[in-house]
Amino acid sequence: MTGPFNPSPAKPSDGLCWVTGASSGIGEKLVERLVRQGWRVAVTARSEDKLKALEAALPGQVFAAPADISDPDAVRQAVARIEAEQGPIARAILNAGIYLSIDAANPDFEDYAKTFAVNLNGTAACLCAITPLMVERGAGQIAIVSSATAFGGMPTASAYGASKAALVNMAECYRIELHRYGVLVQAITPGFVETPAQDDNEFPKPFMVSADTAAGRIVSGLKSKRFEITFPRRFTWMLKAIYALPRDWHINLVRKQTGWNKPPS
Repeated sequence: MTGPFNPSPAKPSDGLCWVTGASSGIGEKLVERLVRQGWRVAVTARSEDKLKALEAALPGQVFAAPADISDPDAVRQAVARIEAEQGPIARAILNAGIYLSIDAANPDFEDYAKTFAVNLNGTAACLCAITPLMVERGAGQIAIVSSATAFGGMPTASAYGASKAALVNMAECYRIELHRYGVLVQAITPGFVETPAQDDNEFPKPFMVSADTAAGRIVSGLKSKRFEITFPRRFTWMLKAIYALPRDWHINLVRKQTGWNKPPS
């Protein structure tokens, strides 16, 4: 039984699943897998056309609620419409995010601002919209999609990694506070996933998985109560071990492994 002090994973019978960043990549594959599990899914992204196409492909099971998550008013309106028209959101998978490569030798402030606006502030906007509703009901499940870049520094990821590290901290805070209200909070830290966001990464990407494989690992992990859903474990656990070393050691090791110990070309 779920409830205060005993939050449990949500079930399709509890209500809808809300997925942000649902128009492509991991988000789109998550929707497909959730529907196969019996979920009705509300989907949010900026691309209304793609969401409507997804809704048309899965009629009666997927409901489009387009919004730019960096606009908190638009997020609140989308959540209110979902709940008014389709019923309570029992599970929220906050997946929307962007990757903008940063050249530390010539950084662009706008790339930082855009990254933080979507990845960090956008997630906060979603939490502000959905958390009070779940707290009032005394039940719910929130999964925040972070990244293995949250574990420590990576080349070209000073904006993305910083935002994803912040999301893990944010998820921990919510996990601590919302437990007594019956709301289960989890963080998802994937390694490299084959999406367009990876196209600008020039360094090696070991153990990369497809978006569909990533979605499968996520929906499986969401059936558990564990805080962190991380995959592929042979990669993410190795990274955790590397970043557990003294900082000078792991910085030098990452620099070497990614090829950033060589003179600029």
